Amino acid sequence: MLYSVPRHERRQRIEEVLELVGLTDRKHDQVKTYSGGMRRRLEIARGLLHKPKVMFLDEPTLGLDPPSRESMWKYVQRLVREEKVTIILTTHYMEEADMLCDRIGIIDKGKIVALDTPAELKAGLGGDIVRIKTKDGIDKVRQFDFVNKVEQSDGYLVLSVKDAKKALPVLLQHLEAESAEFTSPTLNEVFIQITGRNINKEKAEGGFMERYAKYD
Repeated sequence: MLYSVPRHERRQRIEEVLELVGLTDRKHDQVKTYSGGMRRRLEIARGLLHKPKVMFLDEPTLGLDPPSRESMWKYVQRLVREEKVTIILTTHYMEEADMLCDRIGIIDKGKIVALDTPAELKAGLGGDIVRIKTKDGIDKVRQFDFVNKVEQSDGYLVLSVKDAKKALPVLLQHLEAESAEFTSPTLNEVFIQITGRNINKEKAEGGFMERYAKYD
C-alpha cells in the first residue's frame, strides 16, 4: 500500500521532519555534500513524512563514526518520544541495543533464540560480579541472601550478586577490605552465552536482510 501526504500538508510536514532530524540548516544543499550520518538522517526523515506508526531501521549506525552514532541514537529516541513511533531496529552493536530498546530479540542463523528486556537478558547470566580483596573467608558472606555464588581466588572474594550497587556497601560493612570493584553483565556476554560466539568479531556486511536472506 502506498501512502501520500496531501499537498496542503506537504511543505509543513517536510519542515517538521527536517527539524526533527537536525537538517533544517542544510535543506537547500545537494545531498551529495552530506556526510554519511546526515544521509542516514535524511532517509529517516523521508520515512517519517506520512507519520507512520511503525518504522523499521536496519542498522542505522553501521559505518558511522562515534559522534555520528551518538547523534543517531538521540534522533531515534526523539522519534519514539515525539513522533510516538514504534521502532523495530536491527543492530550488531550491543551497547546500542541496550540503550535504545525496550525489548531485544537475539537472532542466530535467522531464528530468534532469546526475547526479553535488556535487564532480564543480563540478569539471566546470574547477576553482577563483585571482587573484594580481603583476608576474610567465604563464610562471612554466605549469610546474605543477595549472594548467588561466591568463591575465593588469589586473595579475592569473587561474588555473584543480584545488585552490586546495593550489595557492595553491605558487604564492606562486614569485611576488612583492601579494595573492591564490581562489573555488570553486558549484552555481548549474553550473546556469547546464547550463541557461542562473540558478536563483536562478526563481520558486519550490510544490514540484517543482506546477512540473513539465505536462511529460510
